[in-house]
Amino acid sequence: MHVIRSFVTVAALLCCTAGWAAPATKETPTLIQNGHFSDTNDPLNHWLYVFDNNKWYMKNHTYVSVIDDKSSMRGHVLRLDVTDLNVCQNQGVQVYSAPIRFDPKKKYKISLSARSVGAKGGKGPACRIYPIAYRWHPKAVKSNDPAFGDLREEVRFHAIYFNNAETGEFSNVPSQWKRVEYVIPDPGRTVLQQSHLENCEWLMLKIMALDAATTGYLYVDDVKIEENGLADEVKITGAADTKGFDGKSWSDSKSGEDKKFVPISGPKPVKQTDKKK
Repeated sequence: MHVIRSFVTVAALLCCTAGWAAPATKETPTLIQNGHFSDTNDPLNHWLYVFDNNKWYMKNHTYVSVIDDKSSMRGHVLRLDVTDLNVCQNQGVQVYSAPIRFDPKKKYKISLSARSVGAKGGKGPACRIYPIAYRWHPKAVKSNDPAFGDLREEVRFHAIYFNNAETGEFSNVPSQWKRVEYVIPDPGRTVLQQSHLENCEWLMLKIMALDAATTGYLYVDDVKIEENGLADEVKITGAADTKGFDGKSWSDSKSGEDKKFVPISGPKPVKQTDKKK
């Protein structure tokens, strides 16, 4: 009986110890869909890569695919093929993430992994990867699932770089996989920049491969966009007389004060305006 009681006591202690284990860190849900390009029905689902209405990108879709990167043991990665020198030097190859709701009073963290390889190995082509905030096109019928043509580009954020050196519009990508993060909006943005942001309701990530001379492939994987708290406040300047998306004038505040942000409470369905009879 004593032995059985001791065994029960030890088992209880083990259970208590397990119960006091540090809880696993809860991962922030990503707003982007199919960021791993692993949709079993369509690996490119929720990505825009067909641009039939743009003469420069009529064949764009023929250069976009999802493959297994055998050299790095990664499955289901996006590949942009710019082995054609003419395409590489001119329009490049591009894809956009499907639009997601954007709250101009919040911060967003964009993260992704990428590598670039030359057509014959070695150094690969450069890229342009950056988030873009959109407003509705004046003639669009508003909905919760806008088509690309329903939106108008309003704010193009800074390019995402893969090293500490800022290289203008072109970003050099290493041949080995590297993960990068970028948070928007910029804490040093101006009042005017913030007023443009407050006109926006949608966010997309643009990924483009191109180069002046180096042909090859750009590989991308594990793309995420996550909410990252409230946006940093903007300092009011004396000449700030513009109005934000909420219709409130910036000039109502005194110079040196902060512009306070209150998040928009989630997506709001928009109904089509009834036509006059």
